[in-house]
Amino acid sequence: MTDLSIWQNAPLNNITAHIVPRYHDTHRSQMAEMLELGEKVAEVHAGSFPEDFVPLVQAIQNELLSHMMKEERILFPMIDQGAGSGATMPIRMMMHEHDDHQGAIAQLRSLTNDFTPPENACGSWQRLYALAKEFTDDLADHIELENNILFTRTLNS
Repeated sequence: MTDLSIWQNAPLNNITAHIVPRYHDTHRSQMAEMLELGEKVAEVHAGSFPEDFVPLVQAIQNELLSHMMKEERILFPMIDQGAGSGATMPIRMMMHEHDDHQGAIAQLRSLTNDFTPPENACGSWQRLYALAKEFTDDLADHIELENNILFTRTLNS
């Protein structure tokens, strides 16, 4: 877990400007790499690789891409323009979607035995699980920054 306290008193527009490259762009790259590796590992290790991995990552990607687009095009500009409590409804929607993302993280952890590849796993399988762990850790930090700092401060401004 990253120490996000440095953002506690930062201007809100600095937080939104940080989130897009640090989390949104990173997640896009992570998900693309996870899908590419996941499809490769699933094909090579059919029968021993979790068959629900690739469909789950595809579902997470679809949901997260839509979610991030709404933040970038609608919510973050509202926050940057000082909407304050006027952003209540979009913030509630984003927080509800964050709950869904956390559920998907739990599914991914369960499916991968907490990102532990089998002892005889190839390098691609090991890299895939390491990337999935990195992705879920980043996503958890991302959600915490938005829910507990950005959104809370926006609603209280």
